[in-house]
Amino acid sequence: MKKPMESKDSGKNDISEGKSENVNKGDTATSSEWSSGEASFIHRIYQDYEAYKEHQRSKLGKINLVNYDIKYRESLANRLNALSIFKGGENILCLGARIGTECKAFIDIGCFPIGIDLNPGEKNSYVVHGDFHDLQFADASVDYVFTNSLDHVFNFEKVMAEILRVLQPNGVFIAEIVAGTKDEHGREPGLYESCWWETLEDVINRIINSGFLLERRERFSYPWGGDQLIFRKC
Repeated sequence: MKKPMESKDSGKNDISEGKSENVNKGDTATSSEWSSGEASFIHRIYQDYEAYKEHQRSKLGKINLVNYDIKYRESLANRLNALSIFKGGENILCLGARIGTECKAFIDIGCFPIGIDLNPGEKNSYVVHGDFHDLQFADASVDYVFTNSLDHVFNFEKVMAEILRVLQPNGVFIAEIVAGTKDEHGREPGLYESCWWETLEDVINRIINSGFLLERRERFSYPWGGDQLIFRKC
């Protein structure tokens, strides 16, 4: 595997995944150290879970999302329409939704979305504060869960368990996943990814092993090279 631009022990159903006692507290926000996890997964090493959250919260103030908000909204809405699975009125939970661009795309196709993020920013009408490792929503209450942020998880199994918990029986998980280091349309991790992989196949297998059935897979190129995957709760 190529060395990541920035330098994960998964498998633990514990919010402390990725913790290292050997990282100085002051270095956690920009740690370039990674640990190996399941299959080809690697995980950025943080001093603790609070350091992970602080690192992820800090991203919003350092990026300009004006063009992204326009272009990704349109691109995602087009991809969602092409699925031909939405009749209108479905409730959608968007994980790691930042300023709410994916929520806007779901609104454009007639759905009722709500986003959660560690840092939704100020005056955000689409996204509330929340943590996808510990969702504040009731069991079996959501029709669809959407995310494009699996590369920002701290504990993969914890996030999958929460998605399963909130989805209704036979509910659908839509994941837009960035291609990995060894995928032909992939790349290296950047400054804020906390979880990475060599191939999309490794991510897909891990999701399936969490209790999902893969129903559909389509490649896309914006906002980065990746695959849109439709999973159904088993």
